[in-house]
Amino acid sequence: RRRRSCLRCSAPRLNDTMRRMVGNTAVRRAALSHGGGVRALSSDLSEMLKEMSNQDLDMRFEAIKAEKKRRQATLIIGAAGAVGKRLCHALSQRGHRVIASDRMENIPGTLKDAVSDGERPGVCVGGIDVTDSEALRALFHEHADENTTVWNLAAPLSVETAMDPTVAEAITVGGMEKVLSAMSEVGAKRICFTDSIGSFGAEAPRENATAKWLTENPQQDPGSDYGRQKRGCRELMDQFRREHGGDPRFAVLPGVLHSNPVWGNGTTEYALDALLAAPHQETKLGLPTGEAYVCPIDPDIAMPMVFVDDLMRGLIALQEAEPHELTEPENGYCIPGLSFTPNELFAEIRKHHPGFGFRVELDENMNKFANLWPETLNSSEPLRDLGYAPEVGLSEMVSFVLQAHEDRNSYTAEAFKAMDKDGDGILTLKDIEGHVRKRLVRGRTTSYNTGQGAMDLVMNQLMSELDTNKDGLISWGTFSEWYRNNSVEQVVKRIQASSLSAP
Repeated sequence: RRRRSCLRCSAPRLNDTMRRMVGNTAVRRAALSHGGGVRALSSDLSEMLKEMSNQDLDMRFEAIKAEKKRRQATLIIGAAGAVGKRLCHALSQRGHRVIASDRMENIPGTLKDAVSDGERPGVCVGGIDVTDSEALRALFHEHADENTTVWNLAAPLSVETAMDPTVAEAITVGGMEKVLSAMSEVGAKRICFTDSIGSFGAEAPRENATAKWLTENPQQDPGSDYGRQKRGCRELMDQFRREHGGDPRFAVLPGVLHSNPVWGNGTTEYALDALLAAPHQETKLGLPTGEAYVCPIDPDIAMPMVFVDDLMRGLIALQEAEPHELTEPENGYCIPGLSFTPNELFAEIRKHHPGFGFRVELDENMNKFANLWPETLNSSEPLRDLGYAPEVGLSEMVSFVLQAHEDRNSYTAEAFKAMDKDGDGILTLKDIEGHVRKRLVRGRTTSYNTGQGAMDLVMNQLMSELDTNKDGLISWGTFSEWYRNNSVEQVVKRIQASSLSAP
């Protein structure tokens, strides 16, 4: 109450002063037009500020910050990935207006929810391919200006890059070049980029690696197209700084750990694969068990990781930092988390699933990268400049992720059992059709859209996605893998929506 009273008492005095500061447009224009220019305006403003009390100055400062925040927006390119979705949600929760763009034509509902779950609802824009200059230009001219911060997250992971480096180059380096060009057209300055531990090669330190080392050793061989493409992006951003006055910032990410049901094809993703496999090796759901997990890297090689909640804090701290607070070369910072070997991870998993089994079958690319990359990242620079330090350790991470997968498995098993009437652990076309017809296909029909027509569309789509070997049989393993990112209900709704929108 006392604070409200003080604000009310000071409001008239503040308003009078603000009118003197911003209301005399004629005086300011005269000063600018008669040679006084910015110097005269600055002097005039300085005198006005001297008349204000400390409380008035504080209120004015808060009002300016609020107005600056109101004008700002964050445009995220490649927003539908695991990191992108989380970043959209985290920024929305902090009051940022988020424009989420992705090459997907149909933006997932989870991403739409992420950008709308805040005090300043954002927008999703689908069909934006980072290799399409015209699509990017249209995106920026409609949704961005000089107050927009840009995150470029559009890039394949390490193994995907190794499998097709030419396509990866077009997306990662070519895409960055097009993004920076579009930014220059609308006057946007701040570009944030997720670099990777894949930028470090055999010459890099194995312990306490820093982003500074990358900037001081630009000619080092990262040992992969993946690392060379990340370096190409850093070079483009530095050029943007020199030629356009840009404010580029990059975060060197370790492996990202999370409880999402799907992820890309990278090296550190072995840990996510193992955490997903563990609950499938038990029979507590009354369904067939999975096979032993196949570990693709040396089980005694440590790699740096970070839990996604920690990562979000680090990325947002990097984005929101004032330019003078960033003291590292090219505004680059590692985002450290935790480090562990596969054997250490498997030992922690066995505390929850004692029967967890694995065997080692080395993947050439993944094992190569695991041996190239550092084991730990330095934590002093992000702590000093960003106020960031990781909070989630191995035990907490494993417990959280396993519980999320176990919960997901439970409702997946319920869906499977609802269709598997004879309990043999195998679904047939008849099993699925009976479930869909009885529980999911409802509503009115027309002469153009009959119930049977809808059933045919739904069943054709489901079987094309589930029955990949065309034998008419779907196992629990196949169904649970598909269900990680789909559901029978979603397919039905999609077909129904498509049918209703058809002429």
